[in-house]
Amino acid sequence: MKHLGKKVWVIPDGYIPSEGSMSIPGHECLCIVNTGDSDAKVKLTVFFEDREPIESDYFVVKARRTIHAWLNKPELIGGLVIPKEVPYSLVVESDKEIVVQMSRLDTRLGNMALLSVIGFPIE
Repeated sequence: MKHLGKKVWVIPDGYIPSEGSMSIPGHECLCIVNTGDSDAKVKLTVFFEDREPIESDYFVVKARRTIHAWLNKPELIGGLVIPKEVPYSLVVESDKEIVVQMSRLDTRLGNMALLSVIGFPIE
């Protein structure tokens, strides 16, 4: 199958919430779909308001697969450590076309609030 999507995606609103008090911890999740017949090599760059950007090592999204990687688990995103409760923006770069979505589950206020957005694709 053909690789669908784009090679660069931007997610302007990132904020990993604290875990909260619910049985499911608060988190952000990066969802990536690779529809093609070859593996995609992916790298993340995180931009902050008050410090220099940080980058992940490359990680692989296998051909014809999806990943749902919690952004507070560095082992899932190329070793990248993103601080909790700090606003950031995220750039996702791939050597193959992919589709990128990000979701946030916030459990800090005793209820669960879920936000899910598709990334902004760059030509």
